[in-house]
Amino acid sequence: MKNLASIGSIGAKLAIVAAATVGGTALVGSSVFASLTATASNTSAHSVTSGTLKLTEAASGVGGLTAGFTTAVTAMAPGDTINRFIDLTNGGTLAGASWTLGLADSAVTKLTTDAVNGLSVVVKECSVAYTTGTGLCSGTETPMLTTTANALLSPQALTVVAADLLPGALTHTKFIIALPASLEVTTNGTLPPLTIQGLTSLLTWTITETQRAGTNTVA
Repeated sequence: MKNLASIGSIGAKLAIVAAATVGGTALVGSSVFASLTATASNTSAHSVTSGTLKLTEAASGVGGLTAGFTTAVTAMAPGDTINRFIDLTNGGTLAGASWTLGLADSAVTKLTTDAVNGLSVVVKECSVAYTTGTGLCSGTETPMLTTTANALLSPQALTVVAADLLPGALTHTKFIIALPASLEVTTNGTLPPLTIQGLTSLLTWTITETQRAGTNTVA
């Protein structure tokens, strides 16, 4: 009969061999997932800046041409034409693609909804500032909006010279507001039904610019 000490010694040896085997297997298994990696990056920061699209509207700076849309129109009669001179500045860093004129009337009267007897608008631009006092263009005048329908509350596309779409461009415009000639009869001091007389519209003129098309730069 073997003594207990020998049996214990053999068991201890077997345990050491088993532990070594398990440890070796673990080491072999972990080496399967080991790999080399390498990275590359720019050594100085790559700057990416987004552009801006800005269009601002202001009364013409030329004396004697009124204060633009802040100058009210009063006592307008059928057949009258009123001019308002506006400078538009493309003050962003991006070029535009198109302009659209929108007109809102917070009072909503027949002046802006009557397609026959209501107001009409024509827009022109001059290559230089319009002339003091006369409002004439001494440079090249180009139509931007011609012969509108008298109902003004739908957006109107403006024809824009290419140079006006560039960043920093200044565009000198003339808005020609007309009330077409019409025939109404006032009887004994009473205005006729659906009259165009005695109305006040409160107008907001908005020029909307869309940005240029996106580009794919290779260089």
